Amino acid sequence: MIKWFVKKVIAYDRLYPILRTSFLYIWRKKLSGQWANLIYNNPSKDFFVIGVTGTNGKTTTVNLLHHMLNVLVGKTAMISTAQIKIGNKTMPNTQKMSSLDVWDLMATLALAREQGCKIAVLEVTSIGLEQFRFDGVSFDVWVLTNITEDHLDYHWTMENYARAKKKLFDYVLRNKKSQKFAVFPRDDLYGRKWAEDMPFDKKITYGLYGSSVLQAEQLSEKIDGTSFRVSYLGKEYAVDSPLVGAYNVSNVLAAMAVLVEMWFTLPKIIQTIPSFPGVPGRMESFMHNDVRYFVDFAHSPDALEKTLTYLQQIKWSGRLFVVFGAPWNRDKGKRPKMWAIVDRMADVLIATDDDPDTENRLDILAQLVKNVQRTQDFFVIPAREKAIAFAVDNAGPGDIVLLAGKWHETVQRTNFGHRPWSDKEELLSLFADW
Repeated sequence: MIKWFVKKVIAYDRLYPILRTSFLYIWRKKLSGQWANLIYNNPSKDFFVIGVTGTNGKTTTVNLLHHMLNVLVGKTAMISTAQIKIGNKTMPNTQKMSSLDVWDLMATLALAREQGCKIAVLEVTSIGLEQFRFDGVSFDVWVLTNITEDHLDYHWTMENYARAKKKLFDYVLRNKKSQKFAVFPRDDLYGRKWAEDMPFDKKITYGLYGSSVLQAEQLSEKIDGTSFRVSYLGKEYAVDSPLVGAYNVSNVLAAMAVLVEMWFTLPKIIQTIPSFPGVPGRMESFMHNDVRYFVDFAHSPDALEKTLTYLQQIKWSGRLFVVFGAPWNRDKGKRPKMWAIVDRMADVLIATDDDPDTENRLDILAQLVKNVQRTQDFFVIPAREKAIAFAVDNAGPGDIVLLAGKWHETVQRTNFGHRPWSDKEELLSLFADW
Protein backbone atom coordinates (compact mmCIF):
# COMPACT_ATOMS: atom_id res chain seq x y z
CA MET A 1 0.00 0.00 0.00
CA ILE A 2 2.86 2.40 0.87
CA LYS A 3 4.61 1.69 -2.43
CA TRP A 4 1.35 2.32 -4.33
CA PHE A 5 0.81 5.62 -2.46
CA VAL A 6 4.35 6.84 -3.23
CA LYS A 7 3.93 6.00 -6.91
CA LYS A 8 0.65 7.90 -6.98
CA VAL A 9 1.94 10.99 -5.14
CA ILE A 10 5.21 11.52 -7.02
CA ALA A 11 3.75 10.48 -10.40
CA TYR A 12 6.54 7.93 -10.87
CA ASP A 13 4.72 6.36 -13.83
CA ARG A 14 5.09 9.63 -15.75
CA LEU A 15 8.61 10.43 -14.55
CA TYR A 16 10.12 7.03 -15.30
CA PRO A 17 10.33 7.43 -19.12
CA ILE A 18 12.55 10.48 -18.51
CA LEU A 19 14.63 8.91 -15.73
CA ARG A 20 15.50 5.75 -17.66
CA THR A 21 17.26 7.68 -20.43
CA SER A 22 19.57 9.49 -18.02
CA PHE A 23 23.27 8.75 -17.75
CA LEU A 24 23.03 7.98 -14.02
CA TYR A 25 20.24 5.45 -14.53
CA ILE A 26 22.11 3.61 -17.31
CA TRP A 27 25.40 3.73 -15.38
CA ARG A 28 23.74 2.35 -12.24
CA LYS A 29 22.03 -0.48 -14.14
CA LYS A 30 25.20 -1.53 -15.95
CA LEU A 31 27.28 -1.36 -12.77
CA SER A 32 24.68 -3.40 -10.90
CA GLY A 33 24.89 -6.15 -13.52
CA GLN A 34 28.67 -6.26 -13.37
CA TRP A 35 28.67 -6.44 -9.58
CA ALA A 36 26.03 -9.17 -9.50
CA ASN A 37 27.99 -11.24 -12.00
CA LEU A 38 31.17 -10.77 -9.96
CA ILE A 39 29.59 -11.57 -6.59
CA TYR A 40 28.05 -14.79 -7.89
CA ASN A 41 31.22 -15.78 -9.78
CA ASN A 42 29.90 -15.51 -13.34
CA PRO A 43 27.44 -18.43 -13.05
CA SER A 44 26.41 -18.50 -16.73
CA LYS A 45 29.93 -19.48 -17.85
CA ASP A 46 29.19 -22.96 -16.49
CA PHE A 47 25.90 -23.31 -18.38
CA PHE A 48 24.68 -23.87 -21.90
CA VAL A 49 22.30 -20.89 -21.90
CA ILE A 50 19.23 -20.65 -24.14
CA GLY A 51 17.53 -17.26 -24.37
CA VAL A 52 13.97 -17.02 -25.73
CA THR A 53 12.53 -13.65 -26.72
CA GLY A 54 9.51 -12.41 -28.68
CA THR A 55 6.10 -10.83 -28.12
CA ASN A 56 4.02 -13.97 -27.66
CA GLY A 57 4.92 -17.56 -26.90
CA LYS A 58 8.05 -16.95 -24.82
CA THR A 59 6.76 -18.52 -21.62
CA THR A 60 5.30 -21.59 -23.32
CA THR A 61 8.46 -22.15 -25.39
CA VAL A 62 10.71 -21.79 -22.34
CA ASN A 63 8.61 -24.18 -20.26
CA LEU A 64 8.43 -26.69 -23.10
CA LEU A 65 12.20 -26.55 -23.63
CA HIS A 66 12.76 -27.08 -19.93
CA HIS A 67 10.51 -30.14 -19.93
CA MET A 68 12.14 -31.64 -23.02
CA LEU A 69 15.69 -31.07 -21.75
CA ASN A 70 14.81 -32.43 -18.32
CA VAL A 71 13.73 -35.64 -20.06
CA LEU A 72 16.58 -35.85 -22.58
CA VAL A 73 19.53 -34.53 -20.57
CA GLY A 74 18.66 -34.29 -16.89
CA LYS A 75 18.32 -31.51 -14.36
CA THR A 76 17.79 -28.22 -16.23
CA ALA A 77 17.20 -24.70 -14.89
CA MET A 78 14.42 -22.43 -16.14
CA ILE A 79 13.38 -18.86 -15.40
CA SER A 80 10.07 -17.76 -16.91
CA THR A 81 7.15 -15.44 -16.28
CA ALA A 82 5.00 -18.17 -14.80
CA GLN A 83 7.53 -20.04 -12.70
CA ILE A 84 11.16 -20.80 -11.92
CA LYS A 85 12.37 -24.39 -11.99
CA ILE A 86 15.55 -26.21 -11.04
CA GLY A 87 15.10 -29.71 -12.32
CA ASN A 88 11.61 -30.72 -11.18
CA LYS A 89 11.57 -28.36 -8.22
CA THR A 90 9.24 -25.39 -8.83
CA MET A 91 9.52 -21.93 -7.32
CA PRO A 92 6.89 -19.27 -8.10
CA ASN A 93 7.99 -16.08 -9.84
CA THR A 94 6.50 -13.66 -7.31
CA GLN A 95 8.01 -10.49 -8.82
CA LYS A 96 5.43 -10.12 -11.61
CA MET A 97 8.42 -9.70 -13.94
CA SER A 98 9.22 -11.97 -16.88
CA SER A 99 12.88 -11.00 -16.59
CA LEU A 100 14.19 -11.03 -13.04
CA ASP A 101 16.27 -8.25 -11.54
CA VAL A 102 19.91 -8.99 -12.40
CA TRP A 103 20.76 -9.79 -8.75
CA ASP A 104 17.94 -12.31 -8.48
CA LEU A 105 18.85 -13.73 -11.88
CA MET A 106 22.48 -14.31 -10.93
CA ALA A 107 21.49 -15.72 -7.53
CA THR A 108 19.09 -18.17 -9.18
CA LEU A 109 21.69 -19.29 -11.73
CA ALA A 110 24.26 -19.74 -8.94
CA LEU A 111 21.76 -21.87 -7.00
CA ALA A 112 21.05 -23.97 -10.09
CA ARG A 113 24.79 -24.45 -10.61
CA GLU A 114 25.17 -25.65 -7.02
CA GLN A 115 22.40 -28.18 -7.62
CA GLY A 116 24.07 -29.68 -10.67
CA CYS A 117 22.35 -27.99 -13.62
CA LYS A 118 24.35 -27.61 -16.83
CA ILE A 119 21.66 -26.06 -19.04
CA ALA A 120 19.58 -22.93 -18.36
CA VAL A 121 16.56 -21.71 -20.34
CA LEU A 122 15.72 -18.03 -19.81
CA GLU A 123 12.73 -15.96 -20.85
CA VAL A 124 14.17 -12.69 -22.18
CA THR A 125 12.01 -9.58 -22.49
CA SER A 126 12.62 -6.37 -24.39
CA ILE A 127 12.32 -4.32 -21.18
CA GLY A 128 14.74 -6.65 -19.40
CA LEU A 129 17.23 -6.14 -22.23
CA GLU A 130 16.77 -2.37 -22.17
CA GLN A 131 17.34 -2.33 -18.42
CA PHE A 132 20.54 -4.41 -18.64
CA ARG A 133 19.09 -7.24 -16.53
CA PHE A 134 21.03 -9.77 -18.61
CA ASP A 135 24.42 -8.09 -18.44
CA GLY A 136 26.99 -10.76 -17.66
CA VAL A 137 24.93 -13.68 -19.03
CA SER A 138 26.76 -15.66 -21.71
CA PHE A 139 24.03 -16.94 -24.03
CA ASP A 140 24.69 -19.83 -26.41
CA VAL A 141 21.36 -19.85 -28.26
CA TRP A 142 19.09 -16.99 -29.40
CA VAL A 143 15.44 -17.92 -30.03
CA LEU A 144 12.83 -15.57 -31.51
CA THR A 145 9.13 -16.44 -31.34
CA ASN A 146 7.62 -13.38 -33.11
CA ILE A 147 7.40 -9.61 -32.93
CA THR A 148 3.98 -7.95 -32.85
CA GLU A 149 2.70 -4.80 -31.17
CA ASP A 150 3.35 -4.65 -27.42
CA HIS A 151 5.03 -2.48 -24.76
CA LEU A 152 4.87 0.65 -26.92
CA ASP A 153 4.28 2.62 -23.73
CA TYR A 154 7.90 1.80 -22.94
CA HIS A 155 9.56 1.61 -26.36
CA TRP A 156 7.33 4.21 -28.11
CA THR A 157 7.79 2.75 -31.63
CA MET A 158 7.84 -0.71 -33.17
CA GLU A 159 11.35 0.01 -34.46
CA ASN A 160 12.59 0.65 -30.92
CA TYR A 161 10.76 -2.43 -29.67
CA ALA A 162 12.33 -4.67 -32.32
CA ARG A 163 15.74 -3.10 -31.72
CA ALA A 164 15.47 -3.98 -28.04
CA LYS A 165 14.66 -7.60 -28.88
CA LYS A 166 17.64 -7.68 -31.21
CA LYS A 167 19.97 -6.87 -28.32
CA LEU A 168 19.84 -10.53 -27.36
CA PHE A 169 21.80 -11.15 -30.58
CA ASP A 170 24.58 -9.03 -29.15
CA TYR A 171 24.72 -11.08 -25.95
CA VAL A 172 25.17 -14.25 -28.01
CA LEU A 173 27.62 -12.85 -30.55
CA ARG A 174 29.93 -11.04 -28.15
CA ASN A 175 30.45 -13.77 -25.53
CA LYS A 176 33.59 -15.91 -25.42
CA LYS A 177 31.87 -19.23 -26.02
CA SER A 178 33.04 -21.25 -28.99
CA GLN A 179 29.76 -21.54 -30.92
CA LYS A 180 26.75 -19.27 -31.52
CA PHE A 181 23.30 -20.63 -32.39
CA ALA A 182 20.05 -18.95 -33.46
CA VAL A 183 16.44 -19.97 -34.15
CA PHE A 184 14.19 -17.79 -36.33
CA PRO A 185 10.45 -17.86 -37.20
CA ARG A 186 9.91 -17.72 -40.96
CA ASP A 187 6.28 -16.69 -40.45
CA ASP A 188 7.41 -13.44 -38.82
CA LEU A 189 8.63 -10.41 -40.79
CA TYR A 190 11.51 -9.68 -38.44
CA GLY A 191 12.37 -13.36 -38.16
CA ARG A 192 12.74 -13.73 -41.93
CA LYS A 193 14.92 -10.64 -42.26
CA TRP A 194 17.16 -11.39 -39.31
CA ALA A 195 17.61 -15.00 -40.39
CA GLU A 196 19.21 -13.65 -43.56
CA ASP A 197 21.22 -10.86 -41.94
CA MET A 198 22.55 -12.28 -38.66
CA PRO A 199 25.95 -14.09 -38.63
CA PHE A 200 25.75 -17.26 -36.54
CA ASP A 201 27.73 -20.52 -36.58
CA LYS A 202 24.46 -22.38 -36.92
CA LYS A 203 20.94 -21.07 -37.51
CA ILE A 204 17.64 -22.73 -38.27
CA THR A 205 14.20 -21.47 -39.32
CA TYR A 206 10.79 -22.85 -38.40
CA GLY A 207 7.24 -22.07 -39.47
CA LEU A 208 3.76 -23.09 -40.49
CA TYR A 209 3.26 -21.09 -43.66
CA GLY A 210 6.62 -20.22 -45.24
CA SER A 211 9.40 -22.41 -46.54
CA SER A 212 11.33 -23.29 -43.37
CA VAL A 213 14.00 -25.78 -42.40
CA LEU A 214 11.57 -27.13 -39.80
CA GLN A 215 8.09 -26.95 -41.36
CA ALA A 216 4.71 -27.91 -39.82
CA GLU A 217 1.99 -29.26 -42.09
CA GLN A 218 -1.41 -30.99 -41.90
CA LEU A 219 -2.51 -29.42 -38.62
CA SER A 220 -5.47 -30.96 -36.80
CA GLU A 221 -6.76 -28.80 -33.94
CA LYS A 222 -8.70 -30.47 -31.11
CA ILE A 223 -10.11 -29.31 -27.81
CA ASP A 224 -7.39 -31.16 -25.89
CA GLY A 225 -4.39 -30.68 -28.17
CA THR A 226 -3.03 -30.45 -31.69
CA SER A 227 -1.55 -33.01 -34.06
CA PHE A 228 0.59 -32.16 -37.09
CA ARG A 229 3.38 -33.41 -39.29
CA VAL A 230 6.79 -31.78 -39.33
CA SER A 231 9.14 -31.97 -42.30
CA TYR A 232 12.91 -31.77 -41.86
CA LEU A 233 15.65 -32.57 -44.38
CA GLY A 234 13.27 -34.38 -46.71
CA LYS A 235 11.61 -36.54 -44.04
CA GLU A 236 8.24 -36.20 -42.29
CA TYR A 237 7.40 -36.99 -38.68
CA ALA A 238 4.06 -37.14 -36.83
CA VAL A 239 3.73 -34.95 -33.72
CA ASP A 240 1.03 -35.02 -31.02
CA SER A 241 1.05 -31.98 -28.77
CA PRO A 242 -1.11 -31.39 -25.67
CA LEU A 243 -1.03 -27.65 -26.45
CA VAL A 244 -4.10 -26.22 -28.18
CA GLY A 245 -4.24 -23.88 -31.16
CA ALA A 246 -2.15 -23.37 -34.28
CA TYR A 247 -0.18 -20.60 -32.57
CA ASN A 248 1.16 -23.14 -30.07
CA VAL A 249 2.44 -25.28 -32.95
CA SER A 250 4.89 -22.43 -33.60
CA ASN A 251 6.06 -22.64 -29.98
CA VAL A 252 6.54 -26.40 -30.28
CA LEU A 253 8.53 -25.91 -33.49
CA ALA A 254 10.74 -23.28 -31.83
CA ALA A 255 11.58 -25.68 -29.00
CA MET A 256 12.20 -28.53 -31.44
CA ALA A 257 14.51 -26.31 -33.50
CA VAL A 258 16.70 -25.59 -30.46
CA LEU A 259 17.09 -29.31 -29.73
CA VAL A 260 17.90 -30.04 -33.39
CA GLU A 261 20.72 -27.51 -33.10
CA MET A 262 21.88 -29.34 -29.97
CA TRP A 263 22.21 -32.50 -32.11
CA PHE A 264 19.22 -34.44 -30.77
CA THR A 265 17.35 -36.55 -33.34
CA LEU A 266 13.75 -35.63 -34.18
CA PRO A 267 12.27 -38.99 -33.09
CA LYS A 268 13.79 -38.52 -29.61
CA ILE A 269 12.65 -34.91 -29.46
CA ILE A 270 9.09 -35.77 -30.51
CA GLN A 271 8.79 -38.47 -27.83
CA THR A 272 9.09 -35.83 -25.08
CA ILE A 273 6.22 -33.60 -26.27
CA PRO A 274 3.04 -35.55 -25.30
CA SER A 275 4.04 -35.59 -21.60
CA PHE A 276 4.40 -31.79 -21.36
CA PRO A 277 2.12 -30.70 -18.48
CA GLY A 278 1.47 -27.22 -19.88
CA VAL A 279 2.04 -23.81 -18.30
CA PRO A 280 0.03 -22.28 -15.44
CA GLY A 281 -2.33 -19.67 -16.84
CA ARG A 282 -1.65 -20.44 -20.49
CA MET A 283 -4.94 -21.75 -21.89
CA GLU A 284 -5.59 -23.69 -18.69
CA SER A 285 -8.87 -25.49 -19.22
CA PHE A 286 -11.62 -26.43 -16.76
CA MET A 287 -14.97 -28.14 -17.32
CA HIS A 288 -18.01 -27.43 -15.13
CA ASN A 289 -21.69 -28.13 -15.82
CA ASP A 290 -20.90 -28.76 -19.51
CA VAL A 291 -19.25 -25.33 -19.84
CA ARG A 292 -15.58 -25.14 -20.88
CA TYR A 293 -13.55 -22.44 -19.12
CA PHE A 294 -10.11 -21.15 -20.16
CA VAL A 295 -7.68 -18.98 -18.18
CA ASP A 296 -5.12 -17.32 -20.42
CA PHE A 297 -2.68 -14.39 -20.63
CA ALA A 298 -3.76 -12.96 -24.04
CA HIS A 299 -2.28 -9.52 -23.39
CA SER A 300 -1.56 -8.27 -26.93
CA PRO A 301 -3.82 -7.81 -30.00
CA ASP A 302 -2.06 -10.64 -31.84
CA ALA A 303 -2.30 -13.07 -28.92
CA LEU A 304 -5.93 -12.23 -28.22
CA GLU A 305 -6.97 -12.69 -31.84
CA LYS A 306 -5.19 -16.04 -32.12
CA THR A 307 -6.74 -17.27 -28.87
CA LEU A 308 -10.26 -16.22 -29.89
CA THR A 309 -9.82 -17.72 -33.37
CA TYR A 310 -9.07 -21.09 -31.78
CA LEU A 311 -11.98 -20.82 -29.34
CA GLN A 312 -14.38 -19.93 -32.16
CA GLN A 313 -13.32 -23.09 -33.99
CA ILE A 314 -14.09 -25.39 -31.05
CA LYS A 315 -17.24 -23.79 -29.65
CA TRP A 316 -19.61 -25.52 -32.12
CA SER A 317 -23.14 -24.27 -31.40
CA GLY A 318 -22.42 -22.61 -28.04
CA ARG A 319 -21.55 -19.02 -27.19
CA LEU A 320 -18.14 -17.54 -26.49
CA PHE A 321 -17.97 -15.39 -23.32
CA VAL A 322 -14.91 -13.16 -22.84
CA VAL A 323 -14.04 -11.54 -19.50
CA PHE A 324 -11.48 -8.89 -20.34
CA GLY A 325 -9.81 -5.70 -19.07
CA ALA A 326 -6.61 -3.70 -19.50
CA PRO A 327 -3.76 -2.93 -17.08
CA TRP A 328 -2.72 0.51 -15.83
CA ASN A 329 -0.63 2.90 -17.96
CA ARG A 330 0.53 0.08 -20.23
CA ASP A 331 0.58 0.73 -23.95
CA LYS A 332 -2.80 2.47 -24.05
CA GLY A 333 -2.74 2.33 -27.84
CA LYS A 334 -3.47 -1.41 -27.60
CA ARG A 335 -6.75 -0.91 -25.79
CA PRO A 336 -9.05 0.03 -28.70
CA LYS A 337 -7.40 -2.58 -30.93
CA MET A 338 -7.86 -5.37 -28.41
CA TRP A 339 -11.41 -4.39 -27.59
CA ALA A 340 -12.29 -4.23 -31.30
CA ILE A 341 -11.05 -7.82 -31.61
CA VAL A 342 -13.17 -8.95 -28.66
CA ASP A 343 -16.18 -7.01 -29.98
CA ARG A 344 -15.86 -8.74 -33.35
CA MET A 345 -15.11 -12.28 -32.18
CA ALA A 346 -16.91 -12.84 -28.85
CA ASP A 347 -20.62 -13.58 -28.45
CA VAL A 348 -20.82 -12.12 -24.93
CA LEU A 349 -18.48 -9.33 -23.75
CA ILE A 350 -17.80 -8.60 -20.09
CA ALA A 351 -15.49 -5.63 -19.44
CA THR A 352 -13.81 -5.65 -16.03
CA ASP A 353 -10.74 -4.59 -14.04
CA ASP A 354 -7.31 -6.00 -14.83
CA ASP A 355 -4.57 -4.19 -12.86
CA PRO A 356 -5.78 -0.56 -12.67
CA ASP A 357 -3.13 0.30 -10.03
CA THR A 358 -2.61 4.10 -10.04
CA GLU A 359 -4.84 4.75 -13.08
CA ASN A 360 -8.54 5.34 -12.46
CA ARG A 361 -10.26 2.00 -13.05
CA LEU A 362 -13.38 3.62 -14.51
CA ASP A 363 -11.31 5.64 -16.99
CA ILE A 364 -9.73 2.41 -18.25
CA LEU A 365 -13.11 0.79 -18.73
CA ALA A 366 -14.48 3.89 -20.47
CA GLN A 367 -11.59 3.74 -22.97
CA LEU A 368 -12.18 0.05 -23.56
CA VAL A 369 -15.87 0.28 -24.31
CA LYS A 370 -16.33 3.62 -26.06
CA ASN A 371 -16.09 2.12 -29.54
CA VAL A 372 -18.19 -0.99 -28.97
CA GLN A 373 -20.47 -1.53 -31.94
CA ARG A 374 -23.02 -3.91 -30.48
CA THR A 375 -26.08 -3.03 -28.39
CA GLN A 376 -26.63 -6.36 -26.64
CA ASP A 377 -24.64 -9.14 -24.93
CA PHE A 378 -22.28 -6.46 -23.58
CA PHE A 379 -21.69 -5.82 -19.87
CA VAL A 380 -19.41 -3.59 -17.79
CA ILE A 381 -18.70 -5.06 -14.35
CA PRO A 382 -15.66 -3.35 -12.74
CA ALA A 383 -15.13 -5.79 -9.83
CA ARG A 384 -13.34 -8.77 -11.38
CA GLU A 385 -14.79 -11.33 -8.98
CA LYS A 386 -18.32 -10.20 -9.88
CA ALA A 387 -17.53 -10.26 -13.60
CA ILE A 388 -16.32 -13.85 -13.37
CA ALA A 389 -19.34 -14.82 -11.26
CA PHE A 390 -21.63 -13.24 -13.86
CA ALA A 391 -20.01 -15.32 -16.61
CA VAL A 392 -20.36 -18.53 -14.57
CA ASP A 393 -24.00 -17.75 -13.72
CA ASN A 394 -24.98 -17.02 -17.33
CA ALA A 395 -22.98 -19.56 -19.35
CA GLY A 396 -24.86 -22.69 -20.32
CA PRO A 397 -24.08 -26.15 -21.69
CA GLY A 398 -21.87 -25.98 -24.77
CA ASP A 399 -20.65 -22.44 -24.04
CA ILE A 400 -17.00 -21.41 -23.67
CA VAL A 401 -15.76 -18.79 -21.18
CA LEU A 402 -12.36 -17.10 -21.53
CA LEU A 403 -10.82 -15.21 -18.60
CA ALA A 404 -8.18 -13.11 -20.33
CA GLY A 405 -5.24 -11.11 -19.07
CA LYS A 406 -4.52 -12.20 -15.48
CA TRP A 407 -3.31 -15.78 -16.23
CA HIS A 408 -1.28 -17.29 -13.34
CA GLU A 409 -0.90 -14.07 -11.31
CA THR A 410 -1.49 -14.18 -7.55
CA VAL A 411 -1.82 -10.41 -6.98
CA GLN A 412 -4.14 -7.72 -8.35
CA ARG A 413 -3.03 -4.08 -8.32
CA THR A 414 -6.22 -2.18 -7.50
CA ASN A 415 -6.90 1.55 -7.01
CA PHE A 416 -6.77 0.81 -3.28
CA GLY A 417 -3.48 -1.09 -3.19
CA HIS A 418 -2.49 -4.69 -3.88
CA ARG A 419 -4.63 -7.66 -2.92
CA PRO A 420 -4.23 -11.43 -3.25
CA TRP A 421 -5.89 -12.61 -6.46
CA SER A 422 -6.06 -15.60 -8.79
CA ASP A 423 -8.46 -16.01 -11.71
CA LYS A 424 -8.07 -19.76 -11.42
CA GLU A 425 -8.76 -19.90 -7.69
CA GLU A 426 -11.72 -17.53 -8.01
CA LEU A 427 -13.18 -19.71 -10.76
CA LEU A 428 -12.72 -22.94 -8.78
CA SER A 429 -14.28 -21.38 -5.69
CA LEU A 430 -17.37 -20.50 -7.72
CA PHE A 431 -17.59 -24.09 -8.95
CA ALA A 432 -17.50 -25.29 -5.33
CA ASP A 433 -20.38 -22.97 -4.42
CA TRP A 434 -22.73 -24.49 -7.00
